[in-house]
Amino acid sequence: MAKSSKRRQTNTGTTAKKQLKRILAHANAQSNPLATLPSAFRTVNIAPRKNSAGETNNNDDAPTTKSATIHYYKSPLPESLLKQCLDLFQANMGDMYRKSEWGLDMEEKKKELLHEDARFLIIMLNDAHDGEGCGVNDTHDNADNDNAATNPNNPQQKVVIGFAHFRYEPDEDSPHNPLSPITYLYELQISHSFTSHGLGRTLMTLVELLSMQLSMTKVILTVFKCNMGAMRFYLNKLKGYDVDECSPSNFEGEEDIVDYEILSKRIMSGNKS
Repeated sequence: MAKSSKRRQTNTGTTAKKQLKRILAHANAQSNPLATLPSAFRTVNIAPRKNSAGETNNNDDAPTTKSATIHYYKSPLPESLLKQCLDLFQANMGDMYRKSEWGLDMEEKKKELLHEDARFLIIMLNDAHDGEGCGVNDTHDNADNDNAATNPNNPQQKVVIGFAHFRYEPDEDSPHNPLSPITYLYELQISHSFTSHGLGRTLMTLVELLSMQLSMTKVILTVFKCNMGAMRFYLNKLKGYDVDECSPSNFEGEEDIVDYEILSKRIMSGNKS
């Protein structure tokens, strides 16, 4: 979900500003921080879902085990990947945004994904044909599919089944540490055909690992209050997330006005780059 627009202005020392600038510059300069992690962190096997009796669900959109790889991208995304990410966002979040105080503005969302500081972790099926019938590769035309065999590494041929969009930036909303470097998670989206496979948890683990490596102090995100599945995911299934100090629900008179919460998790960074 997009970031709230609330800001506070605070005077701070020159030293802290220089340190913040150095940390963010280092983080944003990374071309592929996933390369420092074991390959097991970048590959996922998606097994067929099973019912309560432990039997494979024959109605599952993914009846056979599929493999996928997680890729790191800096903005701008290749056009095919950008379109798939926007389509996935609209499929998952369109109705919630239409009902929210923000409304749904896909042009604004496209600008958000094209921001020069945008960073992405994108899960793509290793075999584009694995997405057929799952509603996740409808953006590919016949020419793209014909070229897949001759250029399997071309992102235009890859099928996106999930992504995280995040940025490294100052914690400007914090009343205490506005110059702390943080990771702001703008989007975490998984295709409905591939939910309940731990893909969201995998992406969040990587976001946190990269944040730790790059000296970020927090991971912060915004969630609609009506999105109960996402609220349960962050507050119950993941460890360490709670309502952030700058969330509107912490300010008298604002708790019932806005339709979102700001959540965060403090990161214990061991890298003082």
